[in-house]
This record gives sequence, structure tokens and C-alpha cells, in this order.
Amino acid sequence: MNLTKRLLLTASLAAVPVLLAAQGQGGLDPATILKPLADQWTTYSGDYTGRRFSALTQINQATVKGLSLNWVAKLTAGPPAAGGGRGGGRGGGGGGAPVIVGGEGSDEFATAGAPSVKGTILQVNNVLYVTAPDNVWALDATDGHELWRYYWKTRGGTHIGNRGAGLWKNYLYFETPDNYLVSLDARTGKERWHVELASFHEQYFSTAAPVIVGDHVLVGTGNDLDMPGFLQSFDPETGKLQWKTYTVPMNPNDPGLDTWPSLDAARHGGGQFVTPPSTGDTSDPGTVASLPGSGSGAPFLRIPLAQFVVVPNIAEATGSPVTRSTVKK
Repeated sequence: MNLTKRLLLTASLAAVPVLLAAQGQGGLDPATILKPLADQWTTYSGDYTGRRFSALTQINQATVKGLSLNWVAKLTAGPPAAGGGRGGGRGGGGGGAPVIVGGEGSDEFATAGAPSVKGTILQVNNVLYVTAPDNVWALDATDGHELWRYYWKTRGGTHIGNRGAGLWKNYLYFETPDNYLVSLDARTGKERWHVELASFHEQYFSTAAPVIVGDHVLVGTGNDLDMPGFLQSFDPETGKLQWKTYTVPMNPNDPGLDTWPSLDAARHGGGQFVTPPSTGDTSDPGTVASLPGSGSGAPFLRIPLAQFVVVPNIAEATGSPVTRSTVKK
């Protein structure tokens, strides 16, 4: 195989070796995410460091000029077409991929046609997992043909994008704009369960990519009004809520309340976890801490945004959060 062909293959597989385990044989070992990023992209930032730096060396300053397009896959979002699934890349064809439908709404608010893919694409065992609001695709990384698609019937809400999915063993997790955490079988796209993350009627919306640490699925939400931000942890097997921590003081004795004018002001301080948390240094595999970053300080319609900053502290992701604090400037 000459250099050009090798580079084309590397580009199409996102720098994955040709001989990979077949889809569904063992799934993703959670311990893999603890290792330095190499031939798979297993979580939002590749690994827990958040650096998005791969140890692979085949593509470098000297060889990058040999890269060129290998395949293109056309994605179609929204309700499934009559007669079955659609989609496929070069060599895969369309029409054969199953479309699994779930959701708590109807097709009234469906967004059909070409999706806007804004999130991180995961690559595990030669399968690409792609997300857009209300939709998840599994594609064969070799030629781009569609393996399955999951479509969520939404209740509506803010559909500005989706930042990606999370993987744990043979299970995939993603958030919906109308505030549900959905778990799928990554091999088939079949839904396992879904749980509500936040109140749809309080104008929360969910776009973040879940990050899995051990047996904790960490998720955040968004809100453009003045509702409090929070980070939640769910059991990856059952979807049961394990813990929930706010970025702002919610009770009279909460840390950081003295930095706010009043408890009522703190409770309406925003500070949403709209970006998936990084988990920092992994030199000690037994201690993995979540470093979530928040934004959307509120109420930004009543005070200059530059005067308002919400700063959460480090929350331990291997159990319940240790402490929390906020700072108002």
C-alpha cells in the first residue's frame, strides 16, 4: 500500500487501524477513556484530559499533503420516510438502515431534511456516532454507510444544536432539546430508557454531550432566562438520578451565599453547564475529578453581563459533589 492510499484510509477512519474489533463485541471498556488518546475517539474531548491531542503520528507536517476525500455520507433528519430508513455513503447505498423512533412529543415540531451537525463525533470499534437535535446516527467508518438512526419526537424547545453523545460499554447516551437523557443500545439504536433532566416549562433546554466517569453519566442543561444551573449524575444502567449539584446557592447555608446580594438573587443566578465537563489529570486512575465550566450568568436582561460571573468549583465525579461556590463580580 503506497503512502497516498494509507493516508486516505487514515482520513476515512479518523486515524483508526484497519483491523478493529467488530461492532458490539465487548463495546467500550470504560477504562479505555483513562488511557491517552490514540486510535479511538471515545468521549467528548477524546479522553479525560480535555486536550483533544492524539498520540498517533502517521499524519504529520510531511504527510498531511497526501490527504484527500475518501467518502461522503448524506444525513437526513426528522421522521422516517415511508418504507424504511434512508442514508448511506459511498459503497453503502441508502434505504436499508433501520430508523428507531422514540420521544414524548409528536411530529408537529419535527425538523426534517439536512441536519446541522455541530457536536463531537465519537469513533469506537470502527463506528462513527453522529448527533444533531433529536437525531443520532451510527455510520460505518470505512465507507460511511448508515447502520441505524434514532429519531426523537420532540415537545419543541430550543434546537440550536447538539454537542455529541457519550458511550459506556454497549450503551450510548445523548440529550434532547426538550430535556431528556436518552440511552440507546449502541449496536442497534434501540432505546433502553429515557429520563427527564429539567423542567421544559421553565425554559430549560439540553444540548450538552454526556460525559461518563466510572458508573456516572454527567449531564448539564441550558437556560436563557434566570433559572439556576446544575450538574447531574445518572446511573448508566438504570437512568436513576445519583446526585444533583447547583452552581449557585439554593439554601441559606450554602457556600458562597455571602458573595450574593440575597438568597433570591443567587437562586436566579443562572450558571448553566452547557459545555460537557473536562475531567482533568488522569495520572491517578483511582481519582477522577470533574472540572465543569458554566456560563449564562443571569438575569442578563437587568444587569450588565460584564459585571456578572458564576464560577463553580471542582466537583468529584466518582461520588457526590464535594462542595460548590459562586462568585459575583
